[in-house]
Amino acid sequence: MGKHSWKSREGVEADNSCITTLPDGIILQILNKSIDLKTLCFCYLVSKRFSSIVLQVDAISFTAPCIDPNIPHKNTEGDVAPSMPLLPIISLIMGNYFPSVLVFLSKFKRVKSLFFEIPSSGEIGMDNCCLFKWKVKFGNRFESFMFLWPNSISDKDGLYITGNENDEKKFDISFQCLKDVMYRHSIFLYFIDNLPTLEYVSITDSGRRGRLSLSGKKLIEVKESLHSASETELNRVEVPAKVSKCCIPVLKLPVSGYVMNGVFVILMEMKDVNGGIDGLMNSEDGGFEDKEEAALYTEAVKEILEKHKGMMQRLI
Repeated sequence: MGKHSWKSREGVEADNSCITTLPDGIILQILNKSIDLKTLCFCYLVSKRFSSIVLQVDAISFTAPCIDPNIPHKNTEGDVAPSMPLLPIISLIMGNYFPSVLVFLSKFKRVKSLFFEIPSSGEIGMDNCCLFKWKVKFGNRFESFMFLWPNSISDKDGLYITGNENDEKKFDISFQCLKDVMYRHSIFLYFIDNLPTLEYVSITDSGRRGRLSLSGKKLIEVKESLHSASETELNRVEVPAKVSKCCIPVLKLPVSGYVMNGVFVILMEMKDVNGGIDGLMNSEDGGFEDKEEAALYTEAVKEILEKHKGMMQRLI
């Protein structure tokens, strides 16, 4: 047993020796194929040499764990640099665990692409049969939000996908989703403000209900606006200035041939924004995640805003 154990240790040492003798460029190529943030964190802790190589990766993905709102978060304020802009507001909803992730991520000054998945508190107790999606228009500010929940969807062959809840519950979930999206927007701004080489950012929720993404010229415009913003402005919590709702019994989608029944819609606008709800039709940055569903729900958004706005009842 002892001899076998000794050979095992020799094998491990040999493997480690092979890795450490690799050129930095080869190690970086390997790390760029494993973009998971947790894996990169483990590699970062191996040695000073590895830590410097890890920080050169150009793409990172991270799936945040589900957080039980009934369990208090461990207080790690000394580790999360609360004085950094946007971290205080993120801590309010995610606890101190998540800002510590962001602080570690801010070390990656050469990263170009970020892919984040964050659990949605709006889906607590929900199942996959629920058909709701959300869409958002945003830039350096959160501008407008649309929540769409059909009771059923049928195609030209009459096949149904159903997911039914009462309107009161739908209304509550819409506001929970709004809150989640607003905090994701704060995280979004943190990425853009702290990672100078960033070219693409995507944040989705675990249920694939919607997505925030920016790239190219729009990302540059947001970055430039953040440089002139004060810390107070960055940590400001937006409150809807206008909230409207409607229920559409039958929504026909002529392009796809689908029909949505019992469509519950919530529209929200923030104060002093340009374009408002109409900008949602042209916004691809806050769209739907799944490509097949995206075409269906995007058509639904267009039909609602073009043909059914007169049904909207203003609540606020």
